[in-house]
Amino acid sequence: MHGPLRVAAALLLVLASSAAAAPLTLQTDSEEVAATAPAPVVQEPNTTSHLVLPDDEMRTVRFGTATLDVGGAVSTDNTRLHGRYSVTRLREAFEAAGDDRAEQRAVVNRTTERLSDRIDDLTDRERAALAAYNDGDIDTRAYLRELVAIQASAEALRKVISQLYTFDRAAGMPVDVTRIARMKAELAPLSGPVRGRLTTAMTGERTTPLRVYVETSETGFVISMVAEGQFSTHYIREAYYGGGIDNQWADKPINITEFSRRLGELYPWVAENNVGSSSILTNTPRYLRAGIYGIAFTHPHGISGSRDLVVYYDAGTDDVFYEVQRLNTDELPNDRLADATDDDLRVTVNGTYASGPLYVHVTDSVTGEPVGATVAVNGERVGTTDDGRLTTVAPREEFTVTASYRGRNVTATVDTFM
Repeated sequence: MHGPLRVAAALLLVLASSAAAAPLTLQTDSEEVAATAPAPVVQEPNTTSHLVLPDDEMRTVRFGTATLDVGGAVSTDNTRLHGRYSVTRLREAFEAAGDDRAEQRAVVNRTTERLSDRIDDLTDRERAALAAYNDGDIDTRAYLRELVAIQASAEALRKVISQLYTFDRAAGMPVDVTRIARMKAELAPLSGPVRGRLTTAMTGERTTPLRVYVETSETGFVISMVAEGQFSTHYIREAYYGGGIDNQWADKPINITEFSRRLGELYPWVAENNVGSSSILTNTPRYLRAGIYGIAFTHPHGISGSRDLVVYYDAGTDDVFYEVQRLNTDELPNDRLADATDDDLRVTVNGTYASGPLYVHVTDSVTGEPVGATVAVNGERVGTTDDGRLTTVAPREEFTVTASYRGRNVTATVDTFM
């Protein structure tokens, strides 16, 4: 057995339907991991595994840019306002019921039905947007705009669900908590940190364009980006795989030892190198009641003080269906992919994996000094090499990296890598 992974007590005790706390050891066996950990969670040497879309299901691979979008900004503001109104309306309706238990229960039941319909509509909207994008009916910018609008709606509905749960308990639980948990679970993959960044770009909170990598399959997507943090460059990635969730929402009990072993199989490096972990099941109603398990880890390649790896796991399929990565690009292991010199200008390209961080170094080939060159990937300008280096996102297929500086140009070609 290898180093222990301490999982927050909330996870263990949620499984036991208790609010107390106790440590959990996540056990792994490297030889067993190599043989049993299945796709679509792919393991990388000496760093965290990551959720991918199967190659045979891939439909699109593109980059998109998010900038101020007046229509998107107005839609987002309206959605947020409607969400606040919905919470207020529910609270006022429940308060108006006074001590009338029958009326309290009626308010809870009506709200539950409305919420259920709205969540169904929102899920249908997400699926329709994905299908339209895959079919070429909308472009990348329009698809990203839809993701932002859907996130705003999901966040608004999540607040109403929290309020509903409180009033459901006060009314004597006319709606089974499992149903409320299922509604909450349906919203889990409809928002995330990349979409949060897209929101700031489209609403004008961010003043510079945001470049985002997008790939999709029939049932899922990956969106990733690079952003400058206060002390380091961050790589942020969301991946949703529809094949990992069965939508049956079965309340399937799971042995904690089996669950911890499964996480160790899928994420062995994190299991051996985590520096902290916590359950994301602590907010009621808990995902567990819908057969969904969620957990967040902090590890040495992540961003200090944040959830570096967030995993949502379906007990019915025994697979991960949604994952969030927050990584410090300075800490990630990477390999030399290409090297080219022309007109006394040298470009060196290092990378991690397809859709992962890509490092471009440009120097004067004579002096070896770093050069602040303009960099283009497949002909698209992606930025400049401040202090001789630029970090961006790697395309999936063969691509070119061109550095330009004072009339000099050099191009390196990178073969496909996975």
